[in-house]
Amino acid sequence: MKKTAVLIYDQFCNFEFSVALEMFAMAEKPIVIFAKDKNPVRSEEGLRVLPDKTIDELEIEEYDSLILTGAMDIREAVEDEDIISFVKKFDGEDIIIGAISIAPVLLLKAGMLKGKCFMIGANQEDLLEEGFTMEDMSGMQGWDDNLKSPIPEGYIVSDNIITSVAYGFVKWAVAIGRKLGIEVYPESFGMEEES
Repeated sequence: MKKTAVLIYDQFCNFEFSVALEMFAMAEKPIVIFAKDKNPVRSEEGLRVLPDKTIDELEIEEYDSLILTGAMDIREAVEDEDIISFVKKFDGEDIIIGAISIAPVLLLKAGMLKGKCFMIGANQEDLLEEGFTMEDMSGMQGWDDNLKSPIPEGYIVSDNIITSVAYGFVKWAVAIGRKLGIEVYPESFGMEEES
């Protein structure tokens, strides 16, 4: 079974990928935690996590998926060309990418959301200030958009990329599991099984 890469960065959000990681554990799907270096990384909740590997140690042929979680402040990761280069290595239709909350901004920066619909825990005006264009965001369902007119599924699938906002983390995780073909247990996470 191929592995799932999980990228963490300073102030990453633990709860947003907690259900996805639990489902991987239940399915005995191996995960590997990556970070810029091997130093402990502090989550926004205050947990310190030791990465398994640095981003330079990636052997892409061992992976079928990448998980990107949100962060209290993701700016440092977005501005780090090494992190963006790592993310770009997963750009292929046979690799599933799950990005939640503000994390889709990493995919935007990497040019991987061109022509795709996606959800993000940010608004267009905020991303315009960061240098993104309206063309970059043409398929975007932002934070305020989603509050006004929620996507019923709680996530968007666009080819191999699955995105959501923070409060959709359970549905997002189940969608990733299903896309990967692993056994998922929605009832274990408060969801009803779809027929």
